[in-house]
Amino acid sequence: MPGPQAWLSLVAVGVLCTGIAYVLYFRLIEQVGPARAVAVTFVVPVFAVLYGDLFLGESVTGWMLLCGLVIVFGTALSTGLLKLPGRVRTSA
Repeated sequence: MPGPQAWLSLVAVGVLCTGIAYVLYFRLIEQVGPARAVAVTFVVPVFAVLYGDLFLGESVTGWMLLCGLVIVFGTALSTGLLKLPGRVRTSA
């Protein structure tokens, strides 16, 4: 049976980390809209690799950096932060 420290850790992760993250995410949806708020989930792998390098000493390969750039570039395109030259948006 897990001890009290394990149960308190479980509650802390559940309430503090997950609960507060959901509240912040839904406020983000309210302020910027769902199409732009979903971009937060796109960049999670990039931050996971960064945190793994910083806190766990994991190695980052060139392939990881290239894939991270693809994710960031695609997210910037999908949110409208970057626009491709020569493309004209037409209304449907």
